Formats: sequence, C-alpha cells, structure tokens
Amino acid sequence: MEDDVREMEERKRPMGTVLLCGLGRLGIRVFVRLLDTHRGGPRTIVCYDGQRVDGNDTVHLSLGARIGENKARFAARLGARRTDRRVVGVPEYVGEGDAEGVVRRWRPDVVVSMIAGGRTTPVTAALARAASRVGAVSISTGGVFGFGDEDVSVVRLEEAEGPPAEELRRFGAPGDHLVVTTGRFIRDPEPLSPVVLERVADAITVEVLRALHLRRR
Repeated sequence: MEDDVREMEERKRPMGTVLLCGLGRLGIRVFVRLLDTHRGGPRTIVCYDGQRVDGNDTVHLSLGARIGENKARFAARLGARRTDRRVVGVPEYVGEGDAEGVVRRWRPDVVVSMIAGGRTTPVTAALARAASRVGAVSISTGGVFGFGDEDVSVVRLEEAEGPPAEELRRFGAPGDHLVVTTGRFIRDPEPLSPVVLERVADAITVEVLRALHLRRR
C-alpha cells in the first residue's frame, strides 16, 4: 500500500513550463496561485516584467516586495525556497517583436499574457501566435472590469465578443486562444476591483493547471 501511495504521489509531481508575461496586480496573483499548487502544477515558471514595485502595488508589498524592486525578480525571490519548482525572473518587458524569440527560448506549455497599461493587444496577439507555433496553450484577458459579482467567462477567441477580442483577431491571434473576461471593458463605468482580480486569477489558474494536466495524460 505504501508503494502504491508513493507511485501515486510520483505521478503528481510538477511538470511543464508556464510563461507569465506581466506581473502586475493580476499577474502576481496568478503567480502565487501557481507557486502554491500542491501535488502538481508547473515545474518551471518563467516571469517577464520590466516594471518596478511602487507604493501603489499593494499586493506585491503585502507579499514582502520592496519599493523599487523589479517585479519579475521579486517573483523569483518568492519562489527561491521552493524545492519542487524553478522560478525564473526576467526583468524585461516583452514587445511585439520579442514575443517569438521569448516563446522559442523557453518552449513553454502555457503562455499567459497579463500585460497592462497602454495598447497591449499587438504584444498579446504576437505571444498567442508564437505559442500556437510551438504547440502551447495561450491565455489572456479580454475586459475584466467590474465590482466583483460579474460572471467571469473563459471562451475561445473565435467565440469571444467585445473590443479586446475583436482587436486580437485583427492582429492575427489564433481562434483557440483563451480569453478570460467579465464582459466589462475600459469604456464601461465599473472599476477594476480586487474582488474581480481574485476571481479572474482563479479562472486563469484553473486553465493553466488544466492544460498541464492534459499534457500529462
């Protein structure tokens, strides 16, 4: 019986690589959930972000970040003591022209784009195209504003609605790219509440873990 338990535990060891682009308010929440997954989850988490922690980054500071610390390096510091995972922090932004090289460098199983601020769609679409070429699952958000009681949906891009989805299609993101959305966009009056961020982070984490599980089978 003890040998059977060991065998079952061995089958649940972390496996695969997840590439996280953007470690802001949403990205750090997804990172912590993946880092904290027990009996499974990714073996390697690669984090890209060129931004530094400032006084508005409440979640990062609550987790022990220092003002001025790079967000990707902070994630690597959080994960440094884990013996079952490898966390790589790359203190760089991913641009539209860099996406292909970044994905090919790490050959991830899952690519998650959570880049915020400004017009990020071209970069997200480039990451999704690159992920498709290496056979990886790609995930991003497509409008996640709200008070917190909105439905959080995960849909394939080919079925998604709203301005972010339309723009992703226009920039050539593949139809099987996964979009997580509340159906509320920057044009709408609702804020982006931490309740929404928690629920969206949950949804993204579920999709990442599901993708890794399907690869294990």
